[in-house]
Amino acid sequence: MKRLVLFTAVLTMLCSASAWAQVQYSVGNFMRYGNGEQTVGGTPRAKEYIENQTNVRLFWDNFTVGFEYLYDDPPEFGPRFQGIRKRYVEFAKKGLELRAGDFYTLYGKGLAMNLFENRGINYDTRLDGIRGTYRNRHMNAIFAMGTLKYYDLLNSDRIEQYSVKSGHMEVRPFRFMRIGGSIVSADGDLPMAFGMDEVHADIPEFMMSLRGMGFDVFVQRAWKRSSIYSPTADGAFTSYERDGDAWYGSVSYTADFGLGMTFEYKDYRFDVVGEEERDPNRPGRMLPMQNPPIVHKEHYFTLLSRNPHVVDFNDEIGMQMDVFYSVSPSMTINLNGAVASRHDGYTSSNGFLVTHERDVEFMPTLDEKFSPFYELYGEVEWYFTEHSYVRAAANRRYDAPYEANQAHEQSSWTFPIRIEYMLDDEYSIGAAFEQQFYHDSFLAKPDYFNEFVSLTFAKAAAWSATLRMEYTTDEADQTGKDFWRSVELAYRLGNDHLATISYGTERGGLICTSGICREILPFDGVRISLLSQL
Repeated sequence: MKRLVLFTAVLTMLCSASAWAQVQYSVGNFMRYGNGEQTVGGTPRAKEYIENQTNVRLFWDNFTVGFEYLYDDPPEFGPRFQGIRKRYVEFAKKGLELRAGDFYTLYGKGLAMNLFENRGINYDTRLDGIRGTYRNRHMNAIFAMGTLKYYDLLNSDRIEQYSVKSGHMEVRPFRFMRIGGSIVSADGDLPMAFGMDEVHADIPEFMMSLRGMGFDVFVQRAWKRSSIYSPTADGAFTSYERDGDAWYGSVSYTADFGLGMTFEYKDYRFDVVGEEERDPNRPGRMLPMQNPPIVHKEHYFTLLSRNPHVVDFNDEIGMQMDVFYSVSPSMTINLNGAVASRHDGYTSSNGFLVTHERDVEFMPTLDEKFSPFYELYGEVEWYFTEHSYVRAAANRRYDAPYEANQAHEQSSWTFPIRIEYMLDDEYSIGAAFEQQFYHDSFLAKPDYFNEFVSLTFAKAAAWSATLRMEYTTDEADQTGKDFWRSVELAYRLGNDHLATISYGTERGGLICTSGICREILPFDGVRISLLSQL
């Protein structure tokens, strides 16, 4: 209530006749509409949605006032909402920032705190409260507290609510060194089968970074202790504690001759449990305000970005090596390799689940008992004129999570290529060709083929027209189709508006952003969007 009074008072001040002449503003609006059919469980169902997101910011002297009006009725997925979803007042001067209202923040690499939004999958972990930040050349200090309302990605009617208090401090004792730490304390109410689980979690962490001679080294260590008070089926209550921890580290090197390398390591043990206890909503798991690095490559090619490896932040150990090398000013090579597994392995023997431990505690393994994952990726990008290029890649992916008392092997070879050619100073043509050979051990016919093709004709900063086509030999696809096609037209209206309309069929699939995944359902129909920035 106090924050709302503060917000109203500052807004009134900014809107007064004497101050209005000095106020700057920014307005952004994004509207999406879709009408067609969505395939759910193999059955086509009528689907119509309309979403409109308006963001307004007012700037006056050292103050910023912002709010977001959201109209999701009905949304593509997630809960219905109409009204002001976000609002804040912020004061900033000489390294000091004070903010009341909604905000996002990140501590280190996110082992204890990483709040962010992705509208594409309707994921949002903002805090509504107060944040204070102070920065100078020697230190960075943050204090943040508030409430978080988390909507489950599979069932938006399931809502977890948290009260969060946190602090973060980094100091720079030397030019080449930063040392810091954080503490996050959260109290949560989680809907469960027999009522509401009450969770209290404390997450302290330590981090250090070193930089010099082309190297950049970062290490972060976090611990998590959860105290849980849970109702039981007979109306009684039980209490228990869960302990977890995590390591993250990276080493980057950049050379003047065009070489860049990054090695990352993760060891996430926030809630290692037996196979039979792996409920994604269990109260001892990593909480929504946490989101560490995934430590494998996120792809922009269509077939590689669909159905990726799903990170288990509660139980996964792994590493990644990424190398960029500029062979010449016009040619760059990118090589990437990643490997991961769970900490414990499982097999089934005579109807009983048998647990296995790894031989080397700090290393992942490719033993199929431990849900192994690995990926190898190579890419070459060549600019054959100043603005025209060809990008070709090859990818090998293997993923075998332990499911239904056996390893679910999913592996693929993928060969994508992208060509962009400037016809003159204004017009260009683009084409993408992607082929994928896929294996899924849970299917009656485990081996199948995917192909994706897109063709684009565009006038720079004015309009573009795109044709997309996809084909599969997968007879188990939930739509019963083997061919999808769509056309899209994007047109810029002046300098402030971009309108897009598409029509056709879209295959859908699992889409992940920073390790957060949502199943996008197949869609057949028309989609319209309008993006405005004033």
